[in-house]
Amino acid sequence: MQAILYIGHGSRVQEGNDELSAFVEKAKAKHPQISIQECCFLELAEPTIAEGVEACIRQGATHIAVVPVLLLTAMHAKVDIPREIDRMKAAYPDVAFSYGRPIGVESSVIKIVKDRLRDAGLQMTDHRPIYAERQDVTILLVGRGSSDPDATSDLMKISRLVWEYTPVTDVEVCFIAATHPNVDEGLVRANRLPNDKVYVVPYLLFTGVLMEELQEKLDEWSKQTEKEFILCNYLGFDDQLVDMLAKRVQEVLEEHVPVNCDTCQYRAFFFEKEKING
Repeated sequence: MQAILYIGHGSRVQEGNDELSAFVEKAKAKHPQISIQECCFLELAEPTIAEGVEACIRQGATHIAVVPVLLLTAMHAKVDIPREIDRMKAAYPDVAFSYGRPIGVESSVIKIVKDRLRDAGLQMTDHRPIYAERQDVTILLVGRGSSDPDATSDLMKISRLVWEYTPVTDVEVCFIAATHPNVDEGLVRANRLPNDKVYVVPYLLFTGVLMEELQEKLDEWSKQTEKEFILCNYLGFDDQLVDMLAKRVQEVLEEHVPVNCDTCQYRAFFFEKEKING
């Protein structure tokens, strides 16, 4: 029997975990023919991946489609989740597992970024702006950060797409952890630009401690400089992403996933190195 297992990151803030659960409930409705659909977390929250797998099996699952509810493909998607699934494969050899991919670079995500900017007060055009229509405004995209260059380069590509379809002169990128430029370095870059207004967009799926820390940091920068730093809402589990997640689920069900971490050279190298060091 077919099952779907959705895996979110997990947050220390319960509100963020509740947001994931509510979002997954909407996604489940896109595949009503699948009676077994469960949600679990990689870390910081429960149920764990092992508990999610066991919940599927208790209901009679013989094939589990595993779908990461993540924005970008990085270590969590390439290594951490597949490693847990490998453990489940060993524990339940009679159960077949297939693995999907995160949201990635998609036009729907660019639309959500634009919606967050509009909600924060940025005037938008109803078309791709020509240069003369661009406002003297800076956008600072804040990613979670990763040591994996695939994830960081994807956010750089997204920043360019945001620039292409948003009437501002500058779009910068920074990261909360694991790489550079970090948030402080990103704010320094934004401060050097001549624009008086900076919209800061957290490229995150859920709320949490990071949002609170960003607001405190931006309040300080607004006091210390002549610029106005405006914190936009995080991307959140937007309804526009429901169809995107449903598409990722369908890819797994049809066994047509363009990038499969089971054969990823990055992952294979990581595990080989782990065996040597271990």
